[in-house]
Amino acid sequence: MPLSFPRFLSLGFACASVAFAHQVDQSHLIAEMTERADVLLESLSEEKQETALHPFRGEERENFHYVPLDRKGALYKDMTAAQRANTLQLLHTALSDSGSMKAMQIMQLEAVLAEIENDPERRDPEKYWMAIFGTPGELPWGWRFEGHHLSINLTITEHGISGTPLFMGANPGKVLEGPKKGKRVLADSEDRGRKFVLSLTSDQQKRAIIASKAIREIQTGQHSLVEPLPDEGIPYPALNESQQRALVFLVRHYLNRHEDEISEAARGRIEAHGWENLVFAWAGSTAVNEGHYYRIQGPTFAIEYANTQNDANHHHTTYRDFENDFGRDTLRDHYRHSH
Repeated sequence: MPLSFPRFLSLGFACASVAFAHQVDQSHLIAEMTERADVLLESLSEEKQETALHPFRGEERENFHYVPLDRKGALYKDMTAAQRANTLQLLHTALSDSGSMKAMQIMQLEAVLAEIENDPERRDPEKYWMAIFGTPGELPWGWRFEGHHLSINLTITEHGISGTPLFMGANPGKVLEGPKKGKRVLADSEDRGRKFVLSLTSDQQKRAIIASKAIREIQTGQHSLVEPLPDEGIPYPALNESQQRALVFLVRHYLNRHEDEISEAARGRIEAHGWENLVFAWAGSTAVNEGHYYRIQGPTFAIEYANTQNDANHHHTTYRDFENDFGRDTLRDHYRHSH
């Protein structure tokens, strides 16, 4: 499975320059995403096109999962080499270089699980599905690439791009044996979260650590519509300047899984509601190899990380937008201006 993603830079059509939310011009990225989706669809057979294409307003578009079950869409395993390359090109219009690398490594962990569980049929690194909702270029439209521990959802309207829900997981969190021994795909999420909570004073930790036992799973789960979680933890104003910078850095670590134009729009959205309104919460042990959970929440979003399964060697991470998951906020603007 290739790990390099040459960018498709020459656009086949002109696209008006439009500044979207928070002054981030996403028009070039939207044009590129549309072109890459068209190229992928044109490379598919008529039968595979039928499996890939779904109505934009159908229920399937918000059918969000990260467990190992079959999805609707064109199966990556059944694609030719050219079709796979086209799929990865589209994927890389949504994800940054580091985000794309994480996605490929998450898929490859299925081969590790296949060996551990002796179940290559269920644990197949090619059992991921591409679905396209609506018609690329005819706004609104969207697409999804999804399988075990990976859910990438994009919604495109004339008012911008929504890149949430975004889920990435890793099992094993650290590969314990075999050719990939020592590999930690989401090491930065674990290590940076722990480094932050350990940077707090004992009094600050009393506020930040909301439970001595880890919350077993991310609280937003696989729900298509999520609401703010309990307002628990230590608020941004209770941190010193260095800690505040570190918390912002941790947030941006998650935002930067997306391509720049998407991550910067998300950053602008958070800034518009105030960094000072962030709250950090930790549950469980702060020691390595012991179950733990943390989240960062603002008025419009939640970032969650959980590592409790398989002796604290199984990572789940998610980024959710309470208002704009599946493009709900931009769709409201779209329909308001279109009718």
